[in-house]
Amino acid sequence: MKHLHHLAKKIRKGEKIPAAWGALLTALTPITRLGMQLRLARKRTRVKAHVVSFGNITAGGTGKTPAVIERARAETLAGRRVAVLTRGYGTGDSSIFAVGPDEPDSPEWARVLGDEPALIRRRVPGVAVVKGADRVAAAQLAVERFGCDVLILDDGFQYVLLERDENILLIDATNPFGNGRLIPRGILREPLIALSRATHFVLTRCDQASDLGGLLRTLEKLAPGRPIRKTRHAPVALRRLSDSASLPLETLRGRAIAAACAIGNPDAFFATLERLGARLVETYPYRDHSSFTVTSAYPIVITEKDAVRLANAPENIWALEIALEDVE
Repeated sequence: MKHLHHLAKKIRKGEKIPAAWGALLTALTPITRLGMQLRLARKRTRVKAHVVSFGNITAGGTGKTPAVIERARAETLAGRRVAVLTRGYGTGDSSIFAVGPDEPDSPEWARVLGDEPALIRRRVPGVAVVKGADRVAAAQLAVERFGCDVLILDDGFQYVLLERDENILLIDATNPFGNGRLIPRGILREPLIALSRATHFVLTRCDQASDLGGLLRTLEKLAPGRPIRKTRHAPVALRRLSDSASLPLETLRGRAIAAACAIGNPDAFFATLERLGARLVETYPYRDHSSFTVTSAYPIVITEKDAVRLANAPENIWALEIALEDVE
């Protein structure tokens, strides 16, 4: 398993891998594409709500969760009844489970909903969350049981069975398309021609991009005229988990810390901590959505998404909160 994790990391970074592995993974590509081709051929279902999808064209983290939180908060503040529809990765259960807009917070949500939906619900009280592999059924439930008029489809770009009014595609500007190959030989979930399905683009980590101009030219060529929003992941708060106390971000400046995460792009998280002035003396990247336990003599900084899985955390574990911030 460790070898496969290392191989996946090299593929994400576009690094060279053994020729035999490359040939095997390339041969598997048609199999991984079959499901998407079948979904594209099926009829789409329209529900009685405004549906907004946030998704990726690549595997791994692009920053969807801050974008979903931002949109869900804006819609609720505008007086709309909002539900987030999620697959519930990491829960081991594809059946439908719903949390209503008025239900109180629960430590069980990370287990039954998944870490990202649990974080969204915690950051935006008043939204409903409906988890299930059948997101058409989840959408219908949100409309009929909770009276929702805005549905946010989390990680929905490839879930084409539910018709949407906005199809927002997030792209990590530091590694937009990996090595340009499809899963599993690369990180692309679909060929780049699929960019034309997007109604809007949100580019994340633009402040770290090495060729933002080249990415903008690619988008204009393959999806001309689509609105493009350029953002960065802005740290907004540091929270001590043991008592939920807020610490100033300056707490990290010059301090030796350990950093741990189970997200799609751990290097980006570590780089964010370093830009805040922290000295990373220990780093612990884990597989996306996995649970982990870390002990260290240093303060341990984790992501908000990882924090929702932890209970009874010791005083030296802090969570870094992130929001999207527009850049020129």
